[in-house]
Amino acid sequence: MKVDKEIGAEMRRQRTMRRLSLAQVADRMGYSSRNSVSKMELGTTQITVGMILDFCKAVGCEIDPFVEIIENARVQR
Repeated sequence: MKVDKEIGAEMRRQRTMRRLSLAQVADRMGYSSRNSVSKMELGTTQITVGMILDFCKAVGCEIDPFVEIIENARVQR
């Protein structure tokens, strides 16, 4: 679950850097509620690769920081 928290923190960083609200990102990702994005950012839900890809497309960021987080988690096992 630690990796979900790290990915979520990066999602929040990417979103706030672009000055997007939770509601804006949720809408762009096709979610009916901002709570789904909030749960991802808090790391309280399991984040899939598909979610990361959808998020990157919604906010216009690269996937590289997320790949780095996942790779670092694999190395630490």
